Amino acid sequence: MKSTSRNSQRGSALVITVITGALTGFVLCSYLGLTTSRNRASMRATAWNTAIPVLEAGIEETLTHLHEDADRLTANSWTKDVVNGQTVYTKDRKKSPWPDGSYYSVTISNITGTSPAIYSVGHVKSPLEKHEYINRLVRVSLTNPPSLFSRAIAANGPVRLSGGAVVDGFDSSLGAYDPVTNRLANGGIATNSKQPKAIDVGSAHLYGTAVTGPGGTVAVNGGAVGDLNWNSTQVGVEPGWSDDNMNVSFQPNTEPTGPMTIPTTTAVGVSNITYLTSGNYQASTFVSNDKTRPMIVIGDATLWVTGDFVVSGSGYVYIAPGASLKLYVAGTGSISGGGIVNGGGSPASLAYFGLPTSKTLTYNGTANFIGTINAPQADFAISGGASVFGAVIANSFTSSGGSGVHYDQAARGKAILLVTGWRELSL
Repeated sequence: MKSTSRNSQRGSALVITVITGALTGFVLCSYLGLTTSRNRASMRATAWNTAIPVLEAGIEETLTHLHEDADRLTANSWTKDVVNGQTVYTKDRKKSPWPDGSYYSVTISNITGTSPAIYSVGHVKSPLEKHEYINRLVRVSLTNPPSLFSRAIAANGPVRLSGGAVVDGFDSSLGAYDPVTNRLANGGIATNSKQPKAIDVGSAHLYGTAVTGPGGTVAVNGGAVGDLNWNSTQVGVEPGWSDDNMNVSFQPNTEPTGPMTIPTTTAVGVSNITYLTSGNYQASTFVSNDKTRPMIVIGDATLWVTGDFVVSGSGYVYIAPGASLKLYVAGTGSISGGGIVNGGGSPASLAYFGLPTSKTLTYNGTANFIGTINAPQADFAISGGASVFGAVIANSFTSSGGSGVHYDQAARGKAILLVTGWRELSL
């Protein structure tokens, strides 16, 4: 009996030990599982939060790309594609990730419209899981003001070049235009026209891209469209330098506001000179058809002409160095003879605005037009060998006699696109 009792006690102790061990193991396993779960959740939360700065890096690169390469959207490894009938541009950093394996992929849509969008996805490696990623997607909406000068020539209708015309670009912040030291292939022509030969280059040279409306075509007959090297060695259109996805609504200009002064003339010898100092001026018409009847701008002036603006014969308009002129024309613009002489040589010193009632603008002055032209309702024709050093927005554009446009990159300004919204989307 005593032996049986001792065995029973030993058995009970063993059972208690086993149960206690099992409970202890269960508690330890539960605690370990809880700790692991919390650790995994913490690591996933860190990865989840890390995806935001990753995708933000994608947004930053995209905005820089749009700023620096607005006329060459397939530069720097960006890829063009068509999704649901819409042209998009994409870039994926998967082949060159950060040391922790994270990377971003971005897409730009509706870039030629007034409301482009950036879709940026941040990809971060999922903790404790091989080949798995945590992904977050953000849509950034932008505004793209269509009145900004993003190309040498932008038009609603056809664009016609002739003879030895040259359309190229330069950067006025580096000095005056020079075909050797200050020439860029960012001139670019864009039109909403969908017709055949919407852009007719002929035998001219376009150092930049040619973009038409859907279905429109680019015609070349002995000339060239493309980069600097292509224009010097080839004819025709360089692959990748033309497209047909232009669709921009040009906003009409409005007349200037504020108190206006009627310009007066000053007799100097046999001349009657219209001087404009700093201020706002309004005139029913302006005519300078003789060198004794010029306009001289000696301040930062704004002139609103409610009728026609005419320069012809030996007449001229002179903008003194350090002065500037903003010219608003409601009627016909006809500039020939001495033309408009920009004494300071900076395109920023002269801005011509055609109001909605202005349907025609011609320029064949002996002086080059150094400034910008924004006349979206006017058919613009330039001839006589004079060229525009700046940029042009018009209803249609026609050049003859070798007249061209040298696009000033500074006319585009520093803020092409403005961010208007940010929203995270589910994947």
